[in-house]
Amino acid sequence: MKKLLLLSAIFLVSVASCKKETPLSEAIIGKWNVISKTQVTYSNSVKQDLYTAYLKDNEETYEFASSGTGIYYENGDVYGLFSWTLSGNTVTIIGSTSTWNITIDNDILEWTYSLTDDTDPTISYDFIYSAKKSS
Repeated sequence: MKKLLLLSAIFLVSVASCKKETPLSEAIIGKWNVISKTQVTYSNSVKQDLYTAYLKDNEETYEFASSGTGIYYENGDVYGLFSWTLSGNTVTIIGSTSTWNITIDNDILEWTYSLTDDTDPTISYDFIYSAKKSS
């Protein structure tokens, strides 16, 4: 009987400690303060340079609303509005050629995207942003 109670207690604790993962469509909603931006530069697909900038609080913030709209802030002031969609782990900013591949781990949003130089197609860039959820 004691073994049965002990096994039941262990089972209940293990079930209670399992945390369901929040879908990205819900997790992305809110304000995200950018904490770092990294740019990787390639020439003919060979890495040439890597630079990371660390930002101050509220220096750059993105707010995603459940309606598919968003607000971009710089230094706490509204700097622009945008519309967005999410498909899988890809965010598309409407009216832009930019699509972001995103991950959210706890309260950290990371997104990446790539661009090719407009004037020299042998030059390309990868961008990696990290942001902390503020609300």
